[in-house]
Amino acid sequence: MKLKRGDIVSIKREVGGSLKLLAPGTRRERAEVKSCVVNADLCSSRNLLTRVITGNYILGRDTIQVVAKDELKKAHLEEIRATLWRLIGLSIVEQTPRQLTLQSFIDPTRFPIYGLMRRLHIIVSSMLEASIEALTQGRAKLAAEVTHMEEEADRIYWLIVRQLLVAVQDRSTAANIGIESPFHIPGDRVVAKMLEEMADSAENIAYEIVALKDRDMAREPILNEVAKFARQVAKIAEQSLKGFLTGEINLANEAIEIVENTQNDERMLTQKVLTSVKDANLAASLRIITWSLAQIAKYSRIIGEVTINRVIEKPSEICTFPHYSRPS
Repeated sequence: MKLKRGDIVSIKREVGGSLKLLAPGTRRERAEVKSCVVNADLCSSRNLLTRVITGNYILGRDTIQVVAKDELKKAHLEEIRATLWRLIGLSIVEQTPRQLTLQSFIDPTRFPIYGLMRRLHIIVSSMLEASIEALTQGRAKLAAEVTHMEEEADRIYWLIVRQLLVAVQDRSTAANIGIESPFHIPGDRVVAKMLEEMADSAENIAYEIVALKDRDMAREPILNEVAKFARQVAKIAEQSLKGFLTGEINLANEAIEIVENTQNDERMLTQKVLTSVKDANLAASLRIITWSLAQIAKYSRIIGEVTINRVIEKPSEICTFPHYSRPS
């Protein structure tokens, strides 16, 4: 390895308990990975530059340079600025006609992962509540506000993904943000994605309500049944995430069982919509809303399944392992 007297050799503890020797220059090479250069000239497809910047952000790269051979196009600049709104802590620190530098100012330890998930769930719950209130009261403007709430949900989601990928690379950071084991990271990613999908479903509900803004729906008794189904789904989502955050296996299992019943409720409600609502457009929108609510219940079930799998990783009253030794 061509070591010389005085060279610093680092020792890194790996997940399985093995030790890795790091020769001089290793740390410096790793630091360089935290920055990247993006060739804007090769990002001519629609939204490709957005996705490349977002991908580098969630991979934990702190400095992202966007360069062009001649000059950054107006469309590129507009895309970059729109992307910055979606990514927490990323700002423009330098700009010339040919180059633009983005810098992340995020301290990962300031954002505990499960606190972020709880915040994301609160946003989803608020979106769902606002959408159903807009439906039953005919308030299309309230439904339109859900779109802005979904943008905030996206911002939290991308930050969660970034935190998880940073935790993969650095065990000390993982511990600081509340991740007990690297084996929890895939499950956390699944839960975060389910919450993000819930937000998308709530937004779909809002879109349908906005599309119905000129229709008189006050006399439709079916709306009360849709609202009742929505409250049932919201309760399931809250219960499944609470089970995940607290590790209560019975709570998670109850949520899964309720979801099984919800599938029958969705079919019955859909049948009522198709047979009792005479306005074809209204019936189609209510069908989409009902389906979107059922999707939220489905995502809740997946969170419950992740919870159960996580709880049984370690011995407990419900599941013991005779020869268990706690992983380091």
